[in-house]
Amino acid sequence: MKNSKSILKGVKSFVGGEFNILNKPIYDVAIVGGGIVGLATGRELLKRNPKLKIVILEKENEIAPHQSSHNSGVIHCGIYYKPGSLRAKLCTKGSKLMYDYCNENDINYENCGKLIVATKEKEFQQLEQLYKRGIENGVPNIKLLESKEQLLSIEPFINGGLRAIHTPSTGIVDYKDVSKSFANDITEKYGYDSKSEIKLNFDAKNFKYNSNDKLLLISTGNEDDNNNEKEEQSILTKYSIVCGGMNSDRIAKVAYGNDEPSIVPFRGSFLQFKPEFRHLIKGNVYPLPNPSFPFLGVHFTKRINGEIWLGPNAVLSFAREGYKFTDFNLQDTIDLIKNPGLFKLAKKHWRYGLGELYRDFNKDHFIELLKPYMPTITVDMLEYGGSGVRSQAISKSGDLIEDFIFDTPSDVPIIHVRNSPSPAATSSLAIAIEIVDLAQKNFKDLNSYKYF
Repeated sequence: MKNSKSILKGVKSFVGGEFNILNKPIYDVAIVGGGIVGLATGRELLKRNPKLKIVILEKENEIAPHQSSHNSGVIHCGIYYKPGSLRAKLCTKGSKLMYDYCNENDINYENCGKLIVATKEKEFQQLEQLYKRGIENGVPNIKLLESKEQLLSIEPFINGGLRAIHTPSTGIVDYKDVSKSFANDITEKYGYDSKSEIKLNFDAKNFKYNSNDKLLLISTGNEDDNNNEKEEQSILTKYSIVCGGMNSDRIAKVAYGNDEPSIVPFRGSFLQFKPEFRHLIKGNVYPLPNPSFPFLGVHFTKRINGEIWLGPNAVLSFAREGYKFTDFNLQDTIDLIKNPGLFKLAKKHWRYGLGELYRDFNKDHFIELLKPYMPTITVDMLEYGGSGVRSQAISKSGDLIEDFIFDTPSDVPIIHVRNSPSPAATSSLAIAIEIVDLAQKNFKDLNSYKYF
């Protein structure tokens, strides 16, 4: 690692000289990434100690602009994930915390429940295994519906189903609303006295740590992604937590983190029922998951605004923040081409990938996956709903990484949240507790009386 002899000398090229440095505030913790996980982490830090001066650095002009707001809005119950895994523990815990938080802060949600449906007798064994997993994971009030009549009493129009698992604790919420409330907690409820803040349009690209002064300089650089000149911004902080989401791998490479895992973006598109057909679904209806993939398959999802979304598919995206089929980013595409893990993944699952791509522009083929559950569904009942891009961590060997990864450089006070897969929004409050516990362990000074 290259350290400057003096923080003044080391940061001069970033902030323009000694005068600016001497007038620059020093934060206790800088959180890179203003998505729901970053905001929840800032909130948790301040909830434990409102004296901390926290800053959230978000590269866009609003908080939670990407994965945190481009999703189906489901509050998951934790049934799918390997028992004992961090993903399972955080989802079950996070779901309860999310409901409690929404109640305490008057955030609109609906506890509409979910069915996971078997449409063939050969699926019954997998359904029972998933049911047992749900019990092991502590999913509340889970029930195995062993007759079609029981299933239809909950979702009258899913007449292709034979048996189902019912998870009444599944719900829906607008995670953008949740994120805004977290932001208010940071700047007003918990962080007002310490003058904690959220800096928008701050694209953190440069990280320089001075071990003598124990300060970290984070700056934006003086060019945007299109090589246009812009005014450089910078801050000084004692500690940093990076919740970079889709760009977590890129930030890690310039901020003392490991090279792996890499992030591969998958875009998922949704159709939706036209308003006159929304009554056909009461809650959430999911297929049995494909055990080879972390995606949950095409499903029916009720949204908090009353819309009923159908999807998503999972198509490799040539733009990490591209929500349309035609979106393309040169650097993102180059990174895909240079990614050895992606080629190994594609070699193993190319047929699946082609099928997802075909469904992306062919509605008839898309709804073929839904007809086993609702045989009467037709294309003319549907219109475009929306889309999102999911950050999927993969290894060099082409394996999909399904659990959370925290990267903690040994000699720099940074924590990188390298992989926070779905259900990260559901689990955000529980993830924040995990991150802040880790920060207390790794950032020794935070354990002093001044902090915790």
